Amino acid sequence: MRNYHVIFLAVLLFSCSTKKNYTTDLEKMGLNGKIKSLKFDHDRSNVERENEDSYFIENEFNFNRKGFISEQRQYSIKGLIHVHEFNYDKNNLLISKIYLDSSREFMNKSKIENILNQKGKLIKQSEYMALGNYLTDSLNLRYSVFPDQIIEFIYDINENLTQYNNYDRASSYMKEVTILDDGELAKISTIIIPDGEIFAETNYNCVKYDSNKNCRRYRVIEKDSTTSYFNLNIEYYK
Repeated sequence: MRNYHVIFLAVLLFSCSTKKNYTTDLEKMGLNGKIKSLKFDHDRSNVERENEDSYFIENEFNFNRKGFISEQRQYSIKGLIHVHEFNYDKNNLLISKIYLDSSREFMNKSKIENILNQKGKLIKQSEYMALGNYLTDSLNLRYSVFPDQIIEFIYDINENLTQYNNYDRASSYMKEVTILDDGELAKISTIIIPDGEIFAETNYNCVKYDSNKNCRRYRVIEKDSTTSYFNLNIEYYK
């Protein structure tokens, strides 16, 4: 009986580890189709453009043909500042990220743990940052005991992604909640965990679509009613 339990557990663990992930990064962003790259471009006032103290982060993403991010670039007003590389296993599960500076010099790496539901949809993803120097001591590489970031994914009865909650260890008393409405980005809120108070809230309304029914321009409304716009520059695979 004891051997049977051991065999059953081994089969269960093997089956979980070989399940494919069907929650794509495009789905998380409220996008569809064969997207090759995406860059966010925020409208800025003349004052903001001329003010050297203004600090914006613009994100650019490259996707593989399965709809998962392969590389993320972050830009400030002065140019490229960070590059993140994403690595997957054969089941479309993100297993590690490499963090590089603007010169593509190594900064850090992380490992990723994933939990899927019975239908292969991602329900929890945890990131653990490496400790020590990966380049000089790769054989003894250790990772943080506690996750540095956790993302929980919530679906409707039809397995459509409707919400995901982002927890960051650096701000453990808060969580960032992203809401999708009919598969489209609708709201991002920063919530204080102990009492549920909304610290910040941003609503998104699409004002322009392309022929693939992807939003190409959003109106952004902040909690204080401040309004701005940003564009999505999308390149599709041919």
